[in-house]
Amino acid sequence: MLLEHNAIIKDIRKVDLRFASCYPNLYRSAMSSLGFHIIYDFLNSREDIYCERVVYPHSKSLETGTVLKDFDIVSFSLQYEQDYINVLKMLKQGGIPLQKEDRNSKHPLIIAGGPCASSNPLPMSRFIDLFVVGEAEVILDNLLDVYLDLDNPKANLDAFLEIEGVYLPDHPVKMVTVPDLMDACHPIRQVVPETDEKEYIPAFGRAFLLEVSRGCTRGCRFCMAGCIYRPRREMPIKELLKIAERGGNATGLNKIALIGAAVSDHSKMEELCQGLHERGFQVTTPSLRIESVTDNLLEILKLSGLKTITIAPESIWKVRKAANKSITDELIKDTINTAFKHNLNVKLYFMLGLPTENQTDIECLGKYIKELIKMGKRKNQVRISVNPFIPKPHTPFQWEGFNLDELKFKIKYIDSHINLRSFKIENPKTAFIQYILSMGGRELGDLLERSLTEKVSIREWSKFAHKWDMNEELPWKNIDVGIKDEFLKKEYKKAINGNLTPWCEEFGCYNCGACNKQSN
Repeated sequence: MLLEHNAIIKDIRKVDLRFASCYPNLYRSAMSSLGFHIIYDFLNSREDIYCERVVYPHSKSLETGTVLKDFDIVSFSLQYEQDYINVLKMLKQGGIPLQKEDRNSKHPLIIAGGPCASSNPLPMSRFIDLFVVGEAEVILDNLLDVYLDLDNPKANLDAFLEIEGVYLPDHPVKMVTVPDLMDACHPIRQVVPETDEKEYIPAFGRAFLLEVSRGCTRGCRFCMAGCIYRPRREMPIKELLKIAERGGNATGLNKIALIGAAVSDHSKMEELCQGLHERGFQVTTPSLRIESVTDNLLEILKLSGLKTITIAPESIWKVRKAANKSITDELIKDTINTAFKHNLNVKLYFMLGLPTENQTDIECLGKYIKELIKMGKRKNQVRISVNPFIPKPHTPFQWEGFNLDELKFKIKYIDSHINLRSFKIENPKTAFIQYILSMGGRELGDLLERSLTEKVSIREWSKFAHKWDMNEELPWKNIDVGIKDEFLKKEYKKAINGNLTPWCEEFGCYNCGACNKQSN
C-alpha cells in the first residue's frame, strides 16, 4: 500500500489547463528524480494550471485517477533512452494514438523534456509534438501561455517556435538553462511516500532532495550531461541551509540527499555538510568526485549517517587519460583508504569499451580491480559496478562506434577474473540498443513502435548501428547545446592521443562555447 504526503489536490473546475507530468519508469525512480519534483511544484504554483503525476506502468494520474487522454497536455521526462518504449506503452494504454499524425484537436498536446530530449530527440519525433530543450523553469511558463492563447494548439505548432528552447524537427533550436540557480525552482513541500513495499521506496530512502548545483565542467569526454548542461552553477550555502530547514519542516524528513552533476565540486561542500549535520540532518549523496574528497569531508559525512561512498575510477590510468579523467592510481587508493579509515564502504564504478582501450588494458583493468578489492578490511567493503561505454551526442566521443562482440568478450574476461558476488554489470545487448537510440534519427520510429507488439532481434537493431564520421552531418545538427563542434573535435583528437585537458575552473577557459550560452 502507498500513502503520499504533500500531494497537491485542486478543484479541476477552477483551472484552465490540466497537465500530466509523466515519468516513463518505476515509481521509486520517479520519486528520486528532483526534476520530476520541480515540474510538479513549479507548475502547481500557477493557479490556472493543475499538474498531476503519472508514473509507469500506469496511465492514470496519482492525484485523481484521470486517464492520459483526458488531459490538455501530456509531458514525458526522458531521462534514459531505454524508457522510450515505456512512453509508447503509456500513450497506448492512456487512449492516445501513438503517431502524432493520427491525433487530432481532441487529443492532448504531447511534449517531452529531459536530457534525452535536449540532446537527440529525433528517435521519438514521430510520437512527440514538441520537445523542450533545456531546463523547464525557463521554458514551460511561456509554452503554457502560448497554449492557452491558441484556439487549436495542435494545428498551430509553429506558434510555439517563438519560444526559446522549443524544438520541432527541421527547425534550429538553442538550449536554454537557468543562469542563476537562485532563480531556479527549489521544491519545499516535496511529495513523500509512506510505504513498506520496496518497489515504492525511493533510491535515497526517506530523504529531502536538495539541489546543490547544476552542470559540470570537469570535461569527461564520455559524459553527455557534463557537456550539455555547462557551465557549472551552484547555490549559495546560506540559501541551501534555509531550503533544507524549510524542507525538513514541510516534509518531516531528517535526511538530506545532495543533488547535482558535480555535488562535491561545490565551493563550500564541507561547510554545507557540517551545517546540515549541526542542524540534525543525515546527509547522503549519489556520488563524489575523487578529486574533491577530503578527510574532513568524509568525517562529516560519516557523522551525518553516510555508510557508503561512491566514486568512479572508470578504468586504468592510460584509458582514464583518453576519457579526460586526470585522477591517478595513487589518488584513488588514498581516497579508498581514507574512506576505510572512517569505516565507510566504497562502491566503485568502471567502464568497459572506452576509446583507445585494447586487450592489454582489459587484462590490466582486471588486475587493478582485484587489487582495489583486496584493500577492503572486511567482506564486501568494496563493491564493483561495471558499465559498457556508450557514445552520446554532443560529446567528444560522439564519433565512436559500438562493437557488441568485442564488448561481450571484455565482459566475459572481467567477470571470470574478478569472481566477486557483489560485481554488477549492465547487459551488453541492452547497452547496444541504448547506443542505437542515443545516436540514431527518425528512422528508429518504426522499430520502436514494433517493439510494443513483438520482440525485435538484435540483428534487426544492428542494421541501424552507425558510426558517425567527423565529416558527416549528425542527426542532431539543429540542436545547439552551446558547446562548439570545433571544441568537441579537438577533444576527440586529444583523447585518441592520450592527452588531458585540465579543469577550466582552475586552468582557464578553453573557449568551448558554454559560457556564451549564459550571456546570451
